[in-house]
Amino acid sequence: MNAPVKGVAFDLDGTLVDLEALHHEAWLAAARQAGVHLTRDQALQRLPHFVGGPDPQVAVEIAALAPPAGPAVPPGQTLAAKQRCFDDLAASVEEIAPRAGVGAILDRLRALNVPIAVGTATERGVALAVLRRAGLLALFGEARVVAARDVPRLKPAPDVYLATAKLLGVPPQRQLVFEDSVTGALAARHAGSRVVAVPTVHDADYLRRFEAAGAVAVVQDWRAPGLLPLLDRLTAATDEPPAGHVAGPQGRDDHPHGAEETPGAAYVRA
Repeated sequence: MNAPVKGVAFDLDGTLVDLEALHHEAWLAAARQAGVHLTRDQALQRLPHFVGGPDPQVAVEIAALAPPAGPAVPPGQTLAAKQRCFDDLAASVEEIAPRAGVGAILDRLRALNVPIAVGTATERGVALAVLRRAGLLALFGEARVVAARDVPRLKPAPDVYLATAKLLGVPPQRQLVFEDSVTGALAARHAGSRVVAVPTVHDADYLRRFEAAGAVAVVQDWRAPGLLPLLDRLTAATDEPPAGHVAGPQGRDDHPHGAEETPGAAYVRA
């Protein structure tokens, strides 16, 4: 039996608000300081944790690409350079807004009396400031924000989403997680929670990694027409979902015996 969802946790950067472009710009700048020159597309291919982190691992991956003839830049120095650059970029942004369409999901959850939380690898002060600037902090409340130093291990370890489930008062199996990164999706699945991916990166190879991570669905954005019906099904679900569905080219169903297609989804398993 597939128990209905009784609580929902959201990642922050890239999921509720789209600051990923700033993170990417900061990483590329920090990498250049370490002698590693990459385009964004190259970083997606060569830095496995470029989207979603954890940041210390990205710094290690950059160090591994450094030219042997150049000066060795410790990963900690690259990590600090990235954070300084990101802070400067974020401070220069006049407005931080929720991703388009996320308000409708939050409204539906409020109407269903489903409690919500935030689980992020961002430091608490930065996370609260971002939520406040985006007008979302009052909806969640500071007590339901799990940030980097609130857990012993960062994503893809399950700690953050085990912590959000505890705050929500639900078993992890009754928690739904919304994520934009494969790293975060893995954290949710390791916690035993279902996960829906709402990525900002639409590289085909990267999107395919969400299926391997066990995501229920991958949607183009929060405005995907099938997302609200999917949420309604998950919060009311009682039966085991059918096997996975993958939408092929031109909408061709590569798994004709799979789940019903949700419009706007790359694939659906619920």
